[in-house]
Amino acid sequence: MKKRKLKGYVLPTIYLLILGVMAFGITFLSRNLLERGQEEDKYYNYSMSVFDEQEESQESTENKETPTNTDMIEKPFSNDSVSIAKEFYQKDDTEENQQKALIYYENTYMPNTGILYECDKEFEILAMYDGIVKEIKTDEILGSVIKIEHNEKLTTIYYTAGEVQVKTGDIVKKGNILAKSGQSKLQTTKKQTLLLETYWNGTLTNPNSVIGKNMTDLN
Repeated sequence: MKKRKLKGYVLPTIYLLILGVMAFGITFLSRNLLERGQEEDKYYNYSMSVFDEQEESQESTENKETPTNTDMIEKPFSNDSVSIAKEFYQKDDTEENQQKALIYYENTYMPNTGILYECDKEFEILAMYDGIVKEIKTDEILGSVIKIEHNEKLTTIYYTAGEVQVKTGDIVKKGNILAKSGQSKLQTTKKQTLLLETYWNGTLTNPNSVIGKNMTDLN
């Protein structure tokens, strides 16, 4: 029987084919692993970003404080027991309301130039807005009087004060204690009183027209 011999180029060709197939397989496998890793990284990064956003949102909610309105003109006391004894007398008001806004003293009725507050117990008189103490004096009828100039538009005057806790020239902040309430010779149903006057642009005005308002919103 005659033996056949492979030609010299056949084996090298087979080896090259085998090496090519192996190289293709390794490349394909490596690419799949790399793409899978990228997908996992993408998912991981996305997940972490979601968690970070949730944590930041939760943290911002926890640390969020209720904003305070620093530009608001506050009432001159914080005691909820304080009530209004006499409202501001307005010339264009009804006759009934005008009569309620009259102050009686020594057989004489006088229009109330501010708001007269009263309380059964002593209460603190507070600065309604930032300003400077321009004057402190004593009135025979109205007791101690404190004048605060807040700016070129607003001036407030606190009558019937008792123990005064500021002095002329003091710079005060809104809510600072100016004095304690006191007694006066005005006719009221309760012992402790405060008569508040407000001047806007130099004109006597109803305190209710500025209390609770923003300074920048007033004309």
